[in-house]
Amino acid sequence: MASKRGTEDMNLTAMIDLFSTLIIFLLMTAVWNQIDSLSTNVDSVTASDTPPENPEPEKKKAMLSVTILTDRVEMAEDEAISRFPLIPGAKIDLERMKSLLETWRSKYPDRKDIILHTHNEAPYQHLIQVFDFMVGNGWPDVGVNTQ
Repeated sequence: MASKRGTEDMNLTAMIDLFSTLIIFLLMTAVWNQIDSLSTNVDSVTASDTPPENPEPEKKKAMLSVTILTDRVEMAEDEAISRFPLIPGAKIDLERMKSLLETWRSKYPDRKDIILHTHNEAPYQHLIQVFDFMVGNGWPDVGVNTQ
């Protein structure tokens, strides 16, 4: 008995369905980046080499940060660091934090950003608690940095 070779067609419907599903999945989960605006510093570019009249000195922007460690919380304003231990029961002293945030608010009324640092071994609930507390007390731009 001789077999007929080459006369049978392979059914590719299942493969096409699989690849179509994978492409749809890729498109649905892909991160799409859009540039909302392009920032240009037009004011600093002038046609002449003369400096602008009445130049304002640039103010140094203070670095405000909160660091959550396993045994304490540190709040830093540039080089000035305020350290306070956790309350017994491993709770954060939110009243003390609030008073320091209010002090920063009075010193820097235009600022809305703080960097929140956490140690890898610090409880996740402390990160969320401090993040929510800072946003709720007028610091909506909280950047999180884990070490």
